[in-house]
Amino acid sequence: MFFTALPELKSELSHVSEDMETLLPEDWKTGTVGEIIDDVMNSRGKGVRPSLLLLMARLGPNYQQNQKRLFRLAGLAEFIHMASLIHDDIVDDSVLRRGNSTIQAKYGKDMAVYAGDLILSQTLSVILRDNLRDSGLLLAQTIQDMCKGEINQAACRYKFNVTQEEYYQNIFGKTASMFVSVCKIGGMESGCSEQVIELMGNIGLHLGYLFQIRDDLLDFSLQDMGDAKSMRLDFQEGVLTLPIIFTLEDAQCQAPMKELIEKARSGILSDNDLYTLNHLIMKAQGFEKTVQKAEEHRAQVLSMLKQLPQTEKKAIDLISNLLSKLTLPKPPKN
Repeated sequence: MFFTALPELKSELSHVSEDMETLLPEDWKTGTVGEIIDDVMNSRGKGVRPSLLLLMARLGPNYQQNQKRLFRLAGLAEFIHMASLIHDDIVDDSVLRRGNSTIQAKYGKDMAVYAGDLILSQTLSVILRDNLRDSGLLLAQTIQDMCKGEINQAACRYKFNVTQEEYYQNIFGKTASMFVSVCKIGGMESGCSEQVIELMGNIGLHLGYLFQIRDDLLDFSLQDMGDAKSMRLDFQEGVLTLPIIFTLEDAQCQAPMKELIEKARSGILSDNDLYTLNHLIMKAQGFEKTVQKAEEHRAQVLSMLKQLPQTEKKAIDLISNLLSKLTLPKPPKN
């Protein structure tokens, strides 16, 4: 967990996990369904999204009295995130996630689709049952944004003239929308003012952009190119992220980059082609320009954190601490 430096939050996250377990119907706990759900629950990540929701909620006057409701919403946000990862792994045909076999690799694509849908359906059932209308609407909108982001990203694959605007639209849906929602839900459910809730949403927006851009940079980072085929996976699959977009904007690099994209589309990229890709990115300063973009989002978050009510400075400091841990990778070798 990113936020274990605050003992109270660590305890609250354990309550979120316990609440998530109570939301699993009894008939999900046996047979193949039970086996799959166990795998899903045991492969959870660092809890960034529930943590952000609870940290933002600490700034509101109704935090203590609404804790149970906040725990539930934090768990529902995590359920949606988990379901989205299952579906992502199906689309990407991923075998591993966080070092473990993915649901689709272990049980097959059909089972994985149904597992993701099952989790989403239970999430929506709880939202209706527990009268979580306003926050539920935000989570429902996030699911829509996720789907639109993935659809639009698929439409942009191998697209020579993909723009920064299109890239940002795609990563808003894929990543940033959920960050916006959990931050706003924390403020809404703890009684913050509309102005503060809006500020929280903007913090989530730029934090989400930073998370995704950092993830995209990792695909081009300074790693052992001895196994080049295991790297640059986004590029090989036609997902053109900011380092590529910046390189395509460089007149001298545009033609050779288009040639590499065509090779990627045809599935004939060689190790030498991937070295050439590195060279073009470095020549156009695509990596450095992307790092600069990421740092701009980090600066936006830090600036807005100072504008939040300083009623719970520990919570704000922990978000700042998260930012400091989000170090950016080094550029690829030339």
